[in-house]
Amino acid sequence: MIQLKPSNDQIERAKRLFDFKELNGSITNGEGNLPGAMGEVLVADHYGVDHANTYDYDLILKGKKVDVKAKSFKAGLTPRKSWTLNVSSFNSKQACDYYCFVGLASDFSVGFIYGFISSDHFHEVAVFGKEGEEDVFSPGFTYRGDCYNIRINNLSPPKTC
Repeated sequence: MIQLKPSNDQIERAKRLFDFKELNGSITNGEGNLPGAMGEVLVADHYGVDHANTYDYDLILKGKKVDVKAKSFKAGLTPRKSWTLNVSSFNSKQACDYYCFVGLASDFSVGFIYGFISSDHFHEVAVFGKEGEEDVFSPGFTYRGDCYNIRINNLSPPKTC
């Protein structure tokens, strides 16, 4: 995991990146827009690449199409390798080579690049969860929408994809 401290400039750029109410198929009805944009900005800046910003992927890193998946967590917590990561079933057919998963504190005080997983490997190991069912990895939580799920420990280290 790579820990990053988002700058005010990065937060402002993220606010401008998604200037619409919500993405198609949004499980959170747009609540994830800013964390999603922050994830893209942090990863692009960390690796020194520009946004591709297509439907299928967000960045090109070392010649690979990477879609960044970001999720916020309660400020003050430290991510654990057992945490669940999700890809909405609505977005599960994107034409990317890799997913890069990112976590952001809800107050944007800190962000983490958790790691990478090839889209092929993701679909081999991910567990499907149906909206309203209990999260198989996190009892007590229910899925807010149909999604495919893995844990942070399924990812390759974030230094490379």
